Amino acid sequence: QHRVLADRRGFHWLLHGGIVHGGQSLDPALVRRPLMYYHPAGPFGRAFSLLSRRVGAAPVAVVGLGTGSLACYALPGQPWTFFEIDPAVEKLAREERLFTFARDCPARVVLGDARLTLAGAPKGDFGWIVIDAFGGDAIPVHLLTVEALELYLEKLAPGGIVALHLSSRFLDLEPVVGALAAKL
Repeated sequence: QHRVLADRRGFHWLLHGGIVHGGQSLDPALVRRPLMYYHPAGPFGRAFSLLSRRVGAAPVAVVGLGTGSLACYALPGQPWTFFEIDPAVEKLAREERLFTFARDCPARVVLGDARLTLAGAPKGDFGWIVIDAFGGDAIPVHLLTVEALELYLEKLAPGGIVALHLSSRFLDLEPVVGALAAKL
């Protein structure tokens, strides 16, 4: 069950069960700033700052929409596509009284199972592929197989980057991904 909480400090938070899948400040000076692990000083913000020169304005694919805040990292003219399985998440992310990232940092959203929908994308198209679908109680393991990683690599442009957000309250996914990466 999805819900949005508003706190007294002026933030909205998207939750699914007990997992926070994104948030936004309502302060006009901060409304376009990603929060939590996507904050500019957080792991993704630092990686994007350091590595964006490597991939330039090549298209970006993100598996898992959340609030859509990652699109605020887009460079001018850089196309971003989110692959989201849950239509309810897209509906909440586009509800401007709750979140404005979809309006302020527009990106394309493709609904459906990302492994199937991403398969239809052109080969060698993406400078970044960000996989952010592992934070909840149910891990979509089909996104962490040798075949899935081969698909991601096939869709990358030369010099492109696959970034996986592996935080989970229940599973230690780093050794699994490390073994898959070593195999490939």
